[in-house]
Amino acid sequence: MAEGAGGAVTQQPRSKKKELEEFVRDLDPLQVQEWSEHDVVEKYLRPINMEHLAKLFTENRINGAVLMALEESHLKEIGVTMVGERILFLEYLKLLKKHKRDADRSRSLWTATTPYLSLAYHRNCGEFCFHLCCNCCVPTTEWRVTGQGIRWRKNRAAINCCGDVETQFIDYRFLKDLEIRKDPKCCCCCVGTELLVYADDKDAVSVRQSKASGGTTTDAEPVSILHPEAARAESIVRNAWADAKLVAD
Repeated sequence: MAEGAGGAVTQQPRSKKKELEEFVRDLDPLQVQEWSEHDVVEKYLRPINMEHLAKLFTENRINGAVLMALEESHLKEIGVTMVGERILFLEYLKLLKKHKRDADRSRSLWTATTPYLSLAYHRNCGEFCFHLCCNCCVPTTEWRVTGQGIRWRKNRAAINCCGDVETQFIDYRFLKDLEIRKDPKCCCCCVGTELLVYADDKDAVSVRQSKASGGTTTDAEPVSILHPEAARAESIVRNAWADAKLVAD
Protein backbone atom coordinates (compact mmCIF):
# COMPACT_ATOMS: atom_id res chain seq x y z
CA MET A 1 0.00 0.00 0.00
CA ALA A 2 1.14 3.60 -0.68
CA GLU A 3 -0.09 7.08 0.22
CA GLY A 4 -1.44 9.09 -2.68
CA ALA A 5 -2.42 12.76 -3.02
CA GLY A 6 -4.23 14.16 0.02
CA GLY A 7 -3.05 11.31 2.20
CA ALA A 8 -5.33 8.76 0.50
CA VAL A 9 -4.13 5.18 0.60
CA THR A 10 -3.78 3.65 -2.84
CA GLN A 11 -3.10 0.06 -3.97
CA GLN A 12 0.37 -0.48 -5.38
CA PRO A 13 0.39 -1.89 -8.92
CA ARG A 14 0.91 -5.64 -9.05
CA SER A 15 4.18 -6.95 -10.37
CA LYS A 16 3.97 -7.84 -14.07
CA LYS A 17 6.05 -10.93 -13.38
CA LYS A 18 3.55 -12.05 -10.71
CA GLU A 19 0.69 -11.59 -13.17
CA LEU A 20 2.47 -13.72 -15.77
CA GLU A 21 3.19 -16.43 -13.18
CA GLU A 22 -0.50 -16.51 -12.27
CA PHE A 23 -1.39 -16.72 -15.97
CA VAL A 24 0.85 -19.78 -16.38
CA ARG A 25 -0.53 -21.43 -13.22
CA ASP A 26 -4.08 -20.99 -14.53
CA LEU A 27 -3.35 -22.89 -17.74
CA ASP A 28 -4.72 -26.42 -18.02
CA PRO A 29 -1.69 -28.69 -18.75
CA LEU A 30 -3.90 -31.30 -20.42
CA GLN A 31 -5.22 -28.69 -22.86
CA VAL A 32 -1.72 -27.30 -23.42
CA GLN A 33 -0.55 -30.72 -24.59
CA GLU A 34 -3.21 -30.63 -27.31
CA TRP A 35 -2.17 -27.21 -28.65
CA SER A 36 -1.09 -26.76 -32.25
CA GLU A 37 2.01 -24.78 -33.22
CA HIS A 38 -0.24 -21.76 -33.82
CA ASP A 39 -1.81 -22.19 -30.37
CA VAL A 40 1.62 -22.17 -28.70
CA VAL A 41 2.35 -18.80 -30.27
CA GLU A 42 -1.05 -17.21 -29.61
CA LYS A 43 -1.88 -18.78 -26.24
CA TYR A 44 1.57 -18.93 -24.67
CA LEU A 45 4.33 -16.90 -26.29
CA ARG A 46 2.18 -13.81 -26.86
CA PRO A 47 0.69 -13.68 -23.32
CA ILE A 48 4.14 -14.02 -21.70
CA ASN A 49 5.51 -11.27 -23.99
CA MET A 50 7.77 -13.55 -26.02
CA GLU A 51 5.93 -13.45 -29.33
CA HIS A 52 9.22 -12.41 -31.00
CA LEU A 53 10.20 -16.10 -30.68
CA ALA A 54 7.20 -17.13 -32.79
CA LYS A 55 9.23 -17.67 -35.98
CA LEU A 56 11.76 -19.90 -34.21
CA PHE A 57 9.01 -21.97 -32.57
CA THR A 58 6.99 -22.30 -35.77
CA GLU A 59 10.00 -23.29 -37.88
CA ASN A 60 10.90 -25.97 -35.35
CA ARG A 61 7.30 -27.22 -35.04
CA ILE A 62 6.92 -26.57 -31.33
CA ASN A 63 3.38 -27.68 -30.54
CA GLY A 64 1.89 -28.11 -27.08
CA ALA A 65 3.31 -31.57 -26.43
CA VAL A 66 6.81 -30.45 -27.47
CA LEU A 67 6.49 -27.27 -25.40
CA MET A 68 5.91 -29.35 -22.26
CA ALA A 69 9.12 -31.31 -22.97
CA LEU A 70 11.44 -28.36 -23.71
CA GLU A 71 14.73 -28.00 -21.84
CA GLU A 72 17.44 -25.31 -22.00
CA SER A 73 19.48 -27.34 -24.50
CA HIS A 74 16.48 -27.36 -26.86
CA LEU A 75 16.11 -23.59 -26.63
CA LYS A 76 19.77 -23.18 -27.54
CA GLU A 77 19.36 -25.59 -30.42
CA ILE A 78 16.43 -23.73 -31.99
CA GLY A 79 18.27 -20.41 -31.70
CA VAL A 80 17.19 -18.69 -28.46
CA THR A 81 20.57 -17.06 -27.87
CA MET A 82 19.84 -14.61 -25.05
CA VAL A 83 20.70 -16.20 -21.68
CA GLY A 84 18.27 -14.01 -19.74
CA GLU A 85 15.49 -14.86 -22.18
CA ARG A 86 16.10 -18.59 -21.79
CA ILE A 87 16.12 -18.33 -17.99
CA LEU A 88 12.86 -16.40 -17.91
CA PHE A 89 11.19 -18.72 -20.41
CA LEU A 90 12.26 -21.82 -18.43
CA GLU A 91 11.07 -20.25 -15.19
CA TYR A 92 7.54 -19.93 -16.57
CA LEU A 93 7.73 -23.38 -18.16
CA LYS A 94 8.83 -24.87 -14.83
CA LEU A 95 5.62 -23.55 -13.24
CA LEU A 96 3.56 -25.14 -16.03
CA LYS A 97 5.34 -28.49 -15.66
CA LYS A 98 4.84 -28.44 -11.88
CA HIS A 99 1.16 -27.70 -12.44
CA LYS A 100 0.99 -30.74 -14.73
CA ARG A 101 2.70 -33.00 -12.17
CA ASP A 102 0.28 -31.86 -9.48
CA ALA A 103 -2.69 -32.43 -11.79
CA ASP A 104 -1.41 -35.91 -12.70
CA ARG A 105 -0.97 -36.83 -9.04
CA SER A 106 -4.46 -35.69 -8.02
CA ARG A 107 -6.24 -37.25 -11.04
CA SER A 108 -8.44 -40.25 -10.24
CA LEU A 109 -6.96 -43.52 -11.54
CA TRP A 110 -9.64 -45.78 -10.07
CA THR A 111 -12.91 -45.16 -8.23
CA ALA A 112 -15.45 -47.49 -6.66
CA THR A 113 -18.16 -47.67 -4.04
CA THR A 114 -18.61 -50.44 -1.49
CA PRO A 115 -20.49 -52.50 -0.49
CA TYR A 116 -21.05 -53.91 -3.97
CA LEU A 117 -24.56 -55.36 -4.38
CA SER A 118 -23.65 -59.04 -4.71
CA LEU A 119 -23.59 -61.87 -2.18
CA ALA A 120 -19.91 -62.48 -2.93
CA TYR A 121 -19.11 -58.95 -1.74
CA HIS A 122 -20.83 -59.02 1.63
CA ARG A 123 -19.51 -60.61 4.80
CA ASN A 124 -22.54 -62.88 5.19
CA CYS A 125 -26.02 -63.67 3.79
CA GLY A 126 -27.78 -61.55 6.41
CA GLU A 127 -25.76 -58.47 5.49
CA PHE A 128 -26.49 -59.01 1.79
CA CYS A 129 -30.26 -59.46 2.35
CA PHE A 130 -30.35 -56.31 4.44
CA HIS A 131 -28.58 -54.37 1.66
CA LEU A 132 -30.90 -55.85 -0.98
CA CYS A 133 -34.10 -55.03 0.92
CA CYS A 134 -33.13 -51.67 2.40
CA ASN A 135 -30.47 -50.02 0.25
CA CYS A 136 -31.01 -46.60 1.85
CA CYS A 137 -30.18 -48.05 5.28
CA VAL A 138 -26.67 -49.17 4.27
CA PRO A 139 -23.67 -46.87 4.84
CA THR A 140 -21.27 -46.76 1.90
CA THR A 141 -17.58 -46.16 1.31
CA GLU A 142 -16.29 -44.26 -1.73
CA TRP A 143 -12.79 -45.23 -2.87
CA ARG A 144 -10.45 -43.14 -5.01
CA VAL A 145 -6.94 -44.07 -6.14
CA THR A 146 -4.74 -41.20 -7.36
CA GLY A 147 -1.06 -40.63 -8.07
CA GLN A 148 -0.67 -39.48 -4.45
CA GLY A 149 -2.31 -42.34 -2.62
CA ILE A 150 -5.56 -44.07 -1.68
CA ARG A 151 -8.41 -41.98 -0.36
CA TRP A 152 -11.73 -43.20 0.95
CA ARG A 153 -14.81 -41.57 2.42
CA LYS A 154 -17.23 -43.38 4.70
CA ASN A 155 -20.74 -42.03 4.13
CA ARG A 156 -23.61 -42.49 6.55
CA ALA A 157 -26.70 -44.32 5.30
CA ALA A 158 -29.06 -42.19 3.18
CA ILE A 159 -31.83 -42.64 5.73
CA ASN A 160 -29.58 -41.42 8.54
CA CYS A 161 -29.51 -37.64 8.87
CA CYS A 162 -27.08 -37.75 11.80
CA GLY A 163 -23.49 -38.87 12.12
CA ASP A 164 -20.22 -37.76 10.61
CA VAL A 165 -18.73 -38.39 7.18
CA GLU A 166 -15.24 -39.81 7.70
CA THR A 167 -12.46 -39.29 5.17
CA GLN A 168 -9.11 -41.09 5.34
CA PHE A 169 -6.01 -41.24 3.18
CA ILE A 170 -2.94 -43.43 2.73
CA ASP A 171 0.02 -41.65 1.17
CA TYR A 172 2.22 -43.93 -0.96
CA ARG A 173 5.16 -42.96 1.27
CA PHE A 174 3.56 -45.02 4.06
CA LEU A 175 2.36 -47.93 1.93
CA LYS A 176 3.96 -51.25 2.91
CA ASP A 177 2.31 -53.98 0.86
CA LEU A 178 -0.77 -55.09 -1.08
CA GLU A 179 -2.46 -58.48 -1.02
CA ILE A 180 -5.28 -59.97 -3.11
CA ARG A 181 -7.41 -62.45 -1.24
CA LYS A 182 -10.32 -64.63 -2.34
CA ASP A 183 -13.23 -64.46 0.09
CA PRO A 184 -15.59 -67.48 -0.32
CA LYS A 185 -19.26 -67.29 0.78
CA CYS A 186 -22.08 -69.85 1.14
CA CYS A 187 -19.97 -73.02 1.21
CA CYS A 188 -17.68 -71.64 -1.51
CA CYS A 189 -20.56 -71.14 -3.99
CA CYS A 190 -19.72 -67.42 -4.19
CA VAL A 191 -16.19 -66.08 -4.14
CA GLY A 192 -15.42 -62.39 -3.83
CA THR A 193 -12.10 -60.63 -4.42
CA GLU A 194 -10.63 -58.51 -1.65
CA LEU A 195 -7.70 -56.10 -1.77
CA LEU A 196 -5.85 -55.71 1.52
CA VAL A 197 -3.74 -52.57 1.88
CA TYR A 198 -0.99 -52.55 4.50
CA ALA A 199 0.39 -49.19 5.56
CA ASP A 200 2.38 -47.51 8.33
CA ASP A 201 0.32 -44.32 8.27
CA LYS A 202 -1.22 -44.30 11.75
CA ASP A 203 -3.79 -41.71 10.64
CA ALA A 204 -5.09 -43.96 7.85
CA VAL A 205 -5.32 -47.38 9.45
CA SER A 206 -6.65 -48.71 12.71
CA VAL A 207 -3.98 -49.79 15.15
CA ARG A 208 -4.08 -52.83 17.37
CA GLN A 209 -1.85 -53.06 20.42
CA SER A 210 -0.53 -56.57 21.07
CA LYS A 211 1.72 -57.88 23.78
CA ALA A 212 5.06 -59.26 22.70
CA SER A 213 8.07 -60.54 24.54
CA GLY A 214 10.12 -57.67 25.89
CA GLY A 215 7.43 -55.02 25.46
CA THR A 216 4.45 -53.78 23.45
CA THR A 217 4.39 -53.64 19.65
CA THR A 218 2.03 -51.84 17.29
CA ASP A 219 0.36 -53.94 14.58
CA ALA A 220 -1.52 -52.09 11.84
CA GLU A 221 -4.75 -53.62 10.60
CA PRO A 222 -4.92 -53.71 6.77
CA VAL A 223 -7.51 -51.64 4.93
CA SER A 224 -9.93 -53.90 3.08
CA ILE A 225 -11.47 -53.16 -0.33
CA LEU A 226 -14.03 -55.88 -1.13
CA HIS A 227 -14.97 -55.24 -4.76
CA PRO A 228 -15.11 -57.12 -8.11
CA GLU A 229 -12.37 -54.82 -9.48
CA ALA A 230 -10.04 -55.41 -6.52
CA ALA A 231 -7.42 -57.11 -8.74
CA ARG A 232 -7.50 -54.22 -11.22
CA ALA A 233 -7.25 -51.73 -8.35
CA GLU A 234 -4.23 -53.61 -6.99
CA SER A 235 -2.44 -53.32 -10.34
CA ILE A 236 -3.23 -49.59 -10.60
CA VAL A 237 -2.05 -48.94 -7.04
CA ARG A 238 1.20 -50.83 -7.61
CA ASN A 239 1.96 -48.82 -10.76
CA ALA A 240 1.13 -45.50 -9.08
CA TRP A 241 3.18 -46.52 -6.02
CA ALA A 242 6.18 -47.29 -8.24
CA ASP A 243 5.81 -43.94 -10.06
CA ALA A 244 5.64 -42.10 -6.72
CA LYS A 245 8.89 -43.78 -5.63
CA LEU A 246 10.61 -42.64 -8.84
CA VAL A 247 9.48 -39.05 -8.27
CA ALA A 248 10.69 -39.17 -4.66
CA ASP A 249 14.08 -40.52 -5.72
